[in-house]
Amino acid sequence: MGEWSEYFADFPEENPANWINGRFDPQAAALSRQREAAFEKADREGNAELRGMISTAKKKIKARSLLVTEDCPQCGLRTLNTYRISKDFFLCECQDCGLYGKGMTHEEALSQTAEALGDGLDWREEGSLF
Repeated sequence: MGEWSEYFADFPEENPANWINGRFDPQAAALSRQREAAFEKADREGNAELRGMISTAKKKIKARSLLVTEDCPQCGLRTLNTYRISKDFFLCECQDCGLYGKGMTHEEALSQTAEALGDGLDWREEGSLF
């Protein structure tokens, strides 16, 4: 016995993809699939544009929220940025090794960052917490 695609080529009425609303209509089914693909493509492109806009907005907020740059507990370099995103949301991110932590206070964010030593956390790969 051949492949399913060969069977459906010989007997298109047996292919469930050729039925629309309970009736056999291969042309309408093909048109429906084309429209669906075009919609999904437009949706992906629109989502990519939105993600870019959100990313740009977050970068601007982080740039104006930089509180202090300190020594990173993991790599030892002075690259641990602490951001005060809001009144009660602090974020620490090392720009060199990627270690990160968050908290409601600066001290809590630093503590969470120090507790994550050796966990392999990297905000650049996993995405920022903000």
